[in-house]
Amino acid sequence: MNTGSHQPTTRLIVRLGALLEALRDGPLEFGDLVARLGAAYPPGASARRMLDRDLKHLAALGIIIERQGSPRRYALRGGLPIFSAEELRVLALIRDTFDARHPQATRVSALLTRLTAGLNDRERRDYERRAARRSPVRPAIDYGPYAGLIEQLEHAIAVRQPVRFRYLPISGRERVHHYVEPYEIEFYDRHFYLVGYSSLSRQILNFRIDRIRDLIGLDQRIPPGLERERPLITFRYRLAAALARGELSQRFESQRIVEHLESGDVIIEARGRSAFFIVQTLLRYRANAEVLEPDWLRARMADEVRALAALYGGESSGAESGGASQ
Repeated sequence: MNTGSHQPTTRLIVRLGALLEALRDGPLEFGDLVARLGAAYPPGASARRMLDRDLKHLAALGIIIERQGSPRRYALRGGLPIFSAEELRVLALIRDTFDARHPQATRVSALLTRLTAGLNDRERRDYERRAARRSPVRPAIDYGPYAGLIEQLEHAIAVRQPVRFRYLPISGRERVHHYVEPYEIEFYDRHFYLVGYSSLSRQILNFRIDRIRDLIGLDQRIPPGLERERPLITFRYRLAAALARGELSQRFESQRIVEHLESGDVIIEARGRSAFFIVQTLLRYRANAEVLEPDWLRARMADEVRALAALYGGESSGAESGGASQ
């Protein structure tokens, strides 16, 4: 069999692959591009003619390399991207991070499908391998139905637009917030929250997004520099020795050890966004953490613990649980 006829095609494939690899990290001037390509292109004027022909071959495949500015620079535009093994692992990590209940899961999946459509068999195996390092964002409920609402809120935040909505708090008594300045969207305790200033309570509150109803953007804008700052709560708590060894989990802001006890326990001073957030976070430590001050926050924690004890047959205090959550 005569294999000579396959040699030009093979050389073309090698050149095109080298050309794409050279431009993958960004635009290059002609001299730098030829230097990157090495032996794949001949020296001298014939290199530019060969490059022009190769650009036409790539354009026929839907891969566009633009000629920009003076001196001329070549930039890769369009077509299917070429991923390194490390980049495929990053894409797999992104895929495994967004749980199906995340509001953007569908869009992330669609984008990844487009990006990986041209993978060969080896690349496909690398990409489909489950990532060893995973930190899935797994909401407590399916936030997919609230993707549109989150987009509305993101737009209002971007253009500094106050909003109005009905809200159903944990207490079950619906409230209408006629004026809310939306500042940001946070994800914690496996839920999405809108952080905003409400004229109803004259406070910056955290509104759980799945409890927001009938959102309306108001016909006004928040003037620059007039955003209200949320005052953080400074508090102290005791952490058991077994959990105080090594580096502390940064669950709160400005967290620092202020005292070491003989038992090995430590006293920690920290700041938290709300009483509800502080109480719910420390409850995860169970008996290994104790709120010390301020007194009102310690009382809030005691109310929560008594309410939990009552549910399980302990002493009933008659106190409401939860504190100032929205």
